Parts: sequence; structure tokens; C-alpha cells
Amino acid sequence: MQIDESYEWELKRRYITDVSGQVTIDGNTQPGGRANAPKIMVNTNRDNLPTFGVSLEVRTSNNVIRNLGFIGGGQIILYEGNNLVENNWMGLKANGSGLSLASTASTQAARSLARGGIILPNEDSDNNIIRGNRIIGAFERAIRITSGGDNNLIEANYIGMDSQGHVPAPHDTGVNCARELDYNASLWYGGRGIQVTGDNNTVTNNRLVGLHVPQSTNDTPPITMEIAGVGNTVTLNVIGRDLAGKDAGVCGQGMLLQGTELLVENNLIVHTRNGFDPGDDGTDFDSAILTQSFAAGSGRWITVRKNMVIDAGAATHPDHVYRFASPGVPVELRKFNPAKVSGINGTSVTGTQGDDAVLPGPTTISAACPNCRIYLYADDLDGRIEAKEFLSEATADASGNWTATLSRSLTADEGLRTQSMAMANGVIHFYGAGTTSKLSDYLYTKRNYSPLR
Repeated sequence: MQIDESYEWELKRRYITDVSGQVTIDGNTQPGGRANAPKIMVNTNRDNLPTFGVSLEVRTSNNVIRNLGFIGGGQIILYEGNNLVENNWMGLKANGSGLSLASTASTQAARSLARGGIILPNEDSDNNIIRGNRIIGAFERAIRITSGGDNNLIEANYIGMDSQGHVPAPHDTGVNCARELDYNASLWYGGRGIQVTGDNNTVTNNRLVGLHVPQSTNDTPPITMEIAGVGNTVTLNVIGRDLAGKDAGVCGQGMLLQGTELLVENNLIVHTRNGFDPGDDGTDFDSAILTQSFAAGSGRWITVRKNMVIDAGAATHPDHVYRFASPGVPVELRKFNPAKVSGINGTSVTGTQGDDAVLPGPTTISAACPNCRIYLYADDLDGRIEAKEFLSEATADASGNWTATLSRSLTADEGLRTQSMAMANGVIHFYGAGTTSKLSDYLYTKRNYSPLR
């Protein structure tokens, strides 16, 4: 179906107070056609204009948009709430094999790839469900909640892959992240990821792989998930591994966090890149998950726990699972040392609170963590700080001592990384219960119980 560029494609109010909507646009209601993909492909840029195609603007509530394919650069923009957008394709060719450029009218137009994406742009963009969509080549964001959109669900979307959830060969074993300003047909461009800036949104069970865009040498590669605001939950997402189990990775940081009362847990992150710039190698920015800043004030918290973070062993992949940015996060949290292991006997592990950090000055940052929750992760011996598997958790006593039982024994080429979480306000600096530390810089091995850098 072709959309003329002069067409006003809008679900709009009949009068200023009307937000009722209740329109369903469902490609599967059409007779015949294929059963395993959208029956209707909507070309929003019939004339191949370099300014791209017409976007579907939804200015009412309680609408359903499902089972359509979008090409030509048009976006879905939800200005109101309680809408359902599900099982749509955006930016894929009609056969689902890969990227369909929004425009080939000029070199500059091609740089914007498929453009596309699902946008929730304002404070009335609440209580929407964005589910099961397959989006590739989004140059802004594949899914973006801005300016106070609250209580939205972003669930089970596939971003950056073909319609089968794969990054095809030869890109499937590692996406080429070359920084080139112009579109290069030999590269895989999954586009950008998810950005959330509202409150109490849930981002769950999404898969994002192969993210890459044309960029200059000084541009920041696409960050897979950018999460800000208050009370957002990010859980059970897969970054960097496609549905075929291939670790193609992504070309930017895994997660960038800011705000407060964020819960980030049980995500799998594979083969992200080392921060914003190659010069960040070896710094705190060289991390799969980075907390950039907390909301000001005491009692705030961000919980990052039970995530699996795996690298490829390449120099471009991060040295840390989870770190904090300076100056956005105070040194008291950046340098806080988590619990340490004092003994490993089969699957039984004992430990204490970590060692105090002594900084120039001298300044001492206490590692005291009474009654804290302790998390244990398996890692290999390659020197990178990874969390290849979550193995156990325990609660320390008032002196910081603890005992845990691993879900399995360590192998000869494995050790343990630890992480601590405050269970009361003011335990880690002035932050609240639920504040988690970085993972330990030390790897505790079964061989001698001693920490290895």
C-alpha cells in the first residue's frame, strides 16, 4: 500500500476534549495473503523523497495498531495513552531478510537508514503497550519514551535483526562496527535501541542485536538501552545474542542508567563495546552497564543485579560489568568495595565485608555493609570483569559476615565475583536500601581462596 506524501495520516480528535479513539488497524483482518508475516506493507515514501515518509500520528487513546509492515521512513507516534502497538515490522524488506532504506534519493538520505521507530513524545503518552514489533535501521531510536511518558510496557520486541530474529552470516559472529559516515551496503545496520525517560515504565523480554549506524569517528556508537526517570524496571532482556544463539553483539554500550528507583536484573548482555569512545578503554566508562548519575538527595537507589555479562575476549569489548560515571556519581559509591570471599569448600562459600578503599589525601571509604545482600557470579580467568553466570546470594550479618551455597561447583578455570546491595538507607554513602555496588575487582578462585586481579 502506497501512502502519498501529501496524505495526512492521523488518528485525531474530532474536538479538543475527545481522546476516545478506539480504532483498530489490523493487517490480519484482510483475507488471503501470508500467515507468518504482515499481509500489508505500507510504503510511507512512495516518491523516494530524501525527507522520508509520512508518519502515523495517533492523537487519541485506546487504539490498536497491529500486523502491518512499515517502510519508507515513517514512524508511529503516540501522543496519547492506552494504545496497543504490536506485531508490526518497521524498516524490514517485504520478505523480512534485512534493511529497507527509507530513501535512496541521496547519500545523505541513505545515512538515515530505515529511520522509523515507535515514539512516545509527551507527558500524555502513558499506559501504552509496545509489544512484539520487529524494528531495524531506526536512526533516532527504535522505541523512545520522552518528556514524561509513564506506566508504559515495552515487551518482546526484536530490534536490529531480520524478521526471524537473526543477524545473518557473515555478520552473525560479530557485527563490523566500522565508523563510516556514509551508508555501506556491505555492513549490517541494526540501527539504534530503546530510550526511556518517563517514570514507572517496564522494559522486558526484548532482544536487541546488531545495533550499528553510520557515524563519524567522533560520534558515540548507539547505546542499546538508555534508561532514566523514576521507578523504571528493566528485566529479562537479551542484548547481543540473536535467536539462533549467535553472539553478533552490538556496537555501543549495553545500558546507560540515570535517575532513581531503577530495577535492572536478570538481563543477558553479550559483546557490547567499550564505552563512548576508544579512549575510554580501561576507565569506569569501559563498562557494559554504566550508571551516569543518580537523582539528587539521600535515600535514592538503583538496583543492578543478577545480570549475565559476557564479552568476546576482544580489545574492543568492555573490562567491567557495572561501573559508575564521574562526576555524576559520588566517589563514595564509585569506590565502594563489595564483599570479599574468605573460603570456598565445594559449593559452600564464606565471606566478610570488603576492604576499605584508601584514596589520595588520604581519604578512606568504608566498605562496612551490615546486613547487606551478597550476590555471587562465576567468571573465567581472562582478567576481564564478567558475570558469566549468577550462582548464589546470601545475607550478611550485622558485622558483614556471610555464608552462601553455590548452585554448582566452580571449575578449575573459574572464580567468583561478588556484589553487595544495601538493605537499609545510609549503608552505602547516603543512598537508600536497594543500592548495589560494582562487581568486585578481585576474582576469588577455588584453588587458593585468594583474590586474583
